[in-house]
Amino acid sequence: MELRHLHVFVAVAETGNFTRAAERVNLSQPALTHRIQQLEDEIGAPLFERTSRGARLTPAGESLLPDARRVLADAKDSVRRAQQAAGLRDGVLRVGFDFVEFGSVGLMPSLLGAFRERFPEAEVRLETKSEDDLERALLDDRLDIAFLLGPPERTELRFWPLLQGEYALLLPATHPLTVHDTVPRGALASVRVLVPRLRARDDAALLTGLGTAKPSPHVVSTGAEIAAMTGLVAAGVGVAVLPSGLLTARSGGGTVVRALDGPPLPWVFGMAWRAEQPTPMAHLALRQLRQIGPKPTVI
Repeated sequence: MELRHLHVFVAVAETGNFTRAAERVNLSQPALTHRIQQLEDEIGAPLFERTSRGARLTPAGESLLPDARRVLADAKDSVRRAQQAAGLRDGVLRVGFDFVEFGSVGLMPSLLGAFRERFPEAEVRLETKSEDDLERALLDDRLDIAFLLGPPERTELRFWPLLQGEYALLLPATHPLTVHDTVPRGALASVRVLVPRLRARDDAALLTGLGTAKPSPHVVSTGAEIAAMTGLVAAGVGVAVLPSGLLTARSGGGTVVRALDGPPLPWVFGMAWRAEQPTPMAHLALRQLRQIGPKPTVI
């Protein structure tokens, strides 16, 4: 006798209807009916009388119901105790960010939401740090997982891509370059170009990519957060090269988005964790992530 059989049996008993029970346990009705038949075959007696109004317990079903509820409750308590011993319940999931704006995009809200649904007693603690600080915090066991533009520089960390795309250009709505659907990189030599705060490696890669144009763009590395850079662009301080996935939501309010010509300037955003002895919370987050979406979304 398996727990999954008892689970569907209790669902049918409590709803009195195979269709509603299937909806409750998130199964198709044929799959649920098959499990009930397997349980009846094992017991050797029917558990329900099928009627035009639904399903009614037989004497065998009436006898089984309280024991089935007790077994399921005991199993749930056993899982809860094991999770508490592993630090997965009544604990804290320590999550680090760099680009906070990515928090409203893609799979990350789904991942954290799935964690909260499964472990409502646990606390999700969010911290904003630079990407270098995020990597150090993971290695020092001060964070369980971190969301960052990757992949990480440190080989002791693992990385799961969530989103990927290209950099694009954010312009003031009245800027002369808005006449182009795709802005020539050489045209950026005559304007102030703002780039976000990145790690030295990523900053160098972005500047190198922009520098393929002749004449080279006039780049001013402001080190500002993306939200602040959007305000600077709207105020006419300059134009900004930012991840495309953020710009679509930010176009308007005095700004417009344009693509850049030439070779693509790619970025990837995802979740990082310590490769050696990851925390139980990191194990859980990775398992949830694999269930939600195994491939990065292109935006």
